[in-house]
Amino acid sequence: MLEVLRALFGSARTQSSLVVQATGQFLEMLDNGRSLLEKAQPHLLVKDAGNNLLNEARDIDKSTNRLVRAVRKILIAHLAFNKQDASTCLILMSVVKDAERLVDECRSLLNLASLVVDPVPEEYRKALSENCTAVIEVLKSTRTAYADNDEAKALGLVETEKPFIESMKPVRDKILDDTDLNPRQAVVTASAFHTIQRIRAHLGNIASTVVFPVHQIDFTKQKFVNAAKQRLNK
Repeated sequence: MLEVLRALFGSARTQSSLVVQATGQFLEMLDNGRSLLEKAQPHLLVKDAGNNLLNEARDIDKSTNRLVRAVRKILIAHLAFNKQDASTCLILMSVVKDAERLVDECRSLLNLASLVVDPVPEEYRKALSENCTAVIEVLKSTRTAYADNDEAKALGLVETEKPFIESMKPVRDKILDDTDLNPRQAVVTASAFHTIQRIRAHLGNIASTVVFPVHQIDFTKQKFVNAAKQRLNK
């Protein structure tokens, strides 16, 4: 509390450091998500991910939850004396929630492995792993775009969200129609692909905060994208 009070009643430079601190903690959440997703990838839809990895996922999830609470406290303290930074703080409030949910989804992927009884066909495990690799690359790019305030990169990430999700439709449809899968296999496999889709959506939300005004973030309407392109190309 003393450190917060010193920041609040210190210089403008010190006050702005609260937002810098909150941004750093948000980026740490993205790093947590990347670490967990990379560790989960070899175990996707594979029976028994191992207690050690599940325990590590739980610890990363708890650490991320603590970071969310810390960021909220920092932003509320900052806004008490710096209302002009409301937009920045609202954006940070939004992205930390997406980052927290992203880590939740990564943990869910591992938990799904614990539900596997009969082996999931290699075809689906390979497709899931390939989509996971693509999402990890998007996560890296999203972190870079946010850290560098790279609007062009962020806009590209927003634009490619829907095509990515659409590209998963054929395999999702095949799972629904595959009579060789038993009910448990079908549910677990479909859930895993849906979870990857949700992770990609959260990354799109985060990227949107770099390039869209506050009232448009989390939405990928074409008119918003076109307006951003026009502004960036001036």
